[in-house]
Amino acid sequence: MTTTVSPPTPAGQWSKVRNELQQLWHTELRDSNIRAAYVVCAMTGTAYGMVTAVVAVYLNKVRGVDELTIGELAIFFSLGIAAFSVPMGLLIKKLSPRTMLAAALLVYAGATAIFPFLLSFGGLATARGIDGAFSVGVWVSLETILLMRTTTAHRGLITSLYTISMATGYGLGAVFGWAVMLLYPMQMVFVAAGMFASLAALIAYVFLDRDIQPVAGSDHGGDHGHEPGAQPVKPAAEDVRPPIFSLYWKIKTACIPTFCYGYFQASLVLFLPLFLIEAREVPKEDTSLLVASFSIGMAASVVFVGRLGDRYGHLKTVRSLVGLGVVLTASLVYLPTLGLVAVAVLLAGASLAPIWPMSLALQSLIVDPRDFSRSNALLNGSYGLGTLAGPLVSGFLFKHYGGETMFLHIAVLWALALLATLAFRRDDPSFRALAHARARAAA
Repeated sequence: MTTTVSPPTPAGQWSKVRNELQQLWHTELRDSNIRAAYVVCAMTGTAYGMVTAVVAVYLNKVRGVDELTIGELAIFFSLGIAAFSVPMGLLIKKLSPRTMLAAALLVYAGATAIFPFLLSFGGLATARGIDGAFSVGVWVSLETILLMRTTTAHRGLITSLYTISMATGYGLGAVFGWAVMLLYPMQMVFVAAGMFASLAALIAYVFLDRDIQPVAGSDHGGDHGHEPGAQPVKPAAEDVRPPIFSLYWKIKTACIPTFCYGYFQASLVLFLPLFLIEAREVPKEDTSLLVASFSIGMAASVVFVGRLGDRYGHLKTVRSLVGLGVVLTASLVYLPTLGLVAVAVLLAGASLAPIWPMSLALQSLIVDPRDFSRSNALLNGSYGLGTLAGPLVSGFLFKHYGGETMFLHIAVLWALALLATLAFRRDDPSFRALAHARARAAA
């Protein structure tokens, strides 16, 4: 008698995710540092969401700033991320994640609150640069805390929850920003965002441990940590850590796709609406639906992709996502209607947005936990460089050769990243573990 095994249904898959989340709630998520980090992450995302929802409208409609100048201000934000990611990682290692997180949030809060009251382009550009520099300090601090206080078994799921926490904050921030505008002038949205960030800084400083150390199992087989809930114990003597360029080479399979994602995301936000308006004659107001499509795709898939990474290997998962990036980016050239483009953007959100948490989890399995602050900084720097280079190169191609050429060159970039994940597949800890297991079996 043969037994037929039915394929897993979506409801069954979600039941597995729910059970795993319940298990995490009683293990890793019991750590007060992780819970505090997620709260701070959501509050920081709320502040970001409030500003993101109104900054372009405020500059254009209230201050009379043209679209080209708004784009130039965005470049200063990306430049701040790219230039200060590595220094922020070094400061985190020197000062502690808690201190750096609280300080970065306070500086970000100040730069955000005074932004609408700055009168010159130089003042606005400086504020945006400070915003980018200390935002990356916030991100690297939060990611270092989460990676140090979790084991490798659920690293993909933990980083996916981090992404969802930040995205939820963005959504709430857009609503809160709208509510503030109903009662006060638009400038007060920036002040309210600064207040949210200041409150997040206070929560970080009060509820995070002063000296956060890795838990046991936070690396890939080492003994650098201590049991969850136990008092942190510093190493007796600090080993000499690898140089920053050697560290980048170790995690290149995480940094290259992250660079491509930043490049793709920044180019998509700026030039896909323009391409649809000019080449497909789509009404300007209809292009706002694309942001919602991307966000829905990301929210629907990021937890499931995190589980796939934990189960089958993070680099394998990243490689599959990058392969989808080649197809989806190239398809934007040939899809004739807004509806089909919106579907492609939804699929892009589902497949490309999880590259960030997967790359974050991947590099954490490659490096020593004591290098998390620097490796996280390199990953954020790669993203920042992508968001800086993407609009510059894509803008040049869009202006001189058209939108089709611009999107095809991004598809080629994804293809090169795919080749890199294949060429350097031995960097993947799961690949090395499989090779060692086969060697032992052969012996």
